[in-house]
Amino acid sequence: MIFKKCCFILPLNIGCMIIAGLFIIFHVGELISHTDDLVFVRDTNLNKKWAPILVCPTLVFGTLSSILLIYGAKARKRGFVFLWVCIYSIILFLYILLAIIQLAKYTPVPIILSVQMVIIVGLIYSLMIVHSYYKFLKSVDDADDSI
Repeated sequence: MIFKKCCFILPLNIGCMIIAGLFIIFHVGELISHTDDLVFVRDTNLNKKWAPILVCPTLVFGTLSSILLIYGAKARKRGFVFLWVCIYSIILFLYILLAIIQLAKYTPVPIILSVQMVIIVGLIYSLMIVHSYYKFLKSVDDADDSI
């Protein structure tokens, strides 16, 4: 277990619920404002026909798994927490890949680049918190099985 508390003050389950809520807000905001410019895909209407095919399922699966993380953190269901870790590991990989492609192919505005980096670093920290909570639930379940 990497962390015992979220942000050094909150219990891990509360931290997981806050993380899930923040990602729900982010993903739903991206879905609602699905305009020409998203955070990780710029100018989607010009020549990127693949952008909606990649971005929309990513946002929908991210939203659904975050809703399930809230339930898993509240009910202490290890499977839902693990599902979030798996889905967001894939999303992290996609975000890093899209940021690298955008950086190599286009000249991104510095504010967009910094927002992307904040999101990626925040996602890495969130994955470490939620993974720690998953390990905690696993150790509690293992202790219950040995009794």
